Amino acid sequence: MRLSLAPAALLPLALAIACSDEPNVPEDERVRQIEGVAALASNAYSAAGPEGLYDYLAKDVAAECSKEDLSKALETEPVPDGFRRVSNVQLDGSKARATVTQLFVEEERQVEWSFVLEDETNWRLIDFPGREGCAD
Repeated sequence: MRLSLAPAALLPLALAIACSDEPNVPEDERVRQIEGVAALASNAYSAAGPEGLYDYLAKDVAAECSKEDLSKALETEPVPDGFRRVSNVQLDGSKARATVTQLFVEEERQVEWSFVLEDETNWRLIDFPGREGCAD
């Protein structure tokens, strides 16, 4: 017996796909680059704490903030358990802001991260919650 789906049977599936909360693939390559570095940095932060985040800092930030200083600055910030997504990427020349959704045991939290382009495709973190404690 051969099963075939009539077009009317496919309509609910098509609507479910069109209405899902999965983000569309952005057309701007810079947005994809920022999403990629945010995912890598978030996962490193989740796996190793503030020291994992350190490798994704902009050169200027790393020059004024050692790994130890970053750990101290972020000691009151909760370390996420994982990464969910990046949204609301706002580009301004060689700078960008984005909302990063992080996973915690019982919830998701959104934080604002800022990035700077250090060469043609290398986006690095310049601001994130707790970073101000490392500016001294």
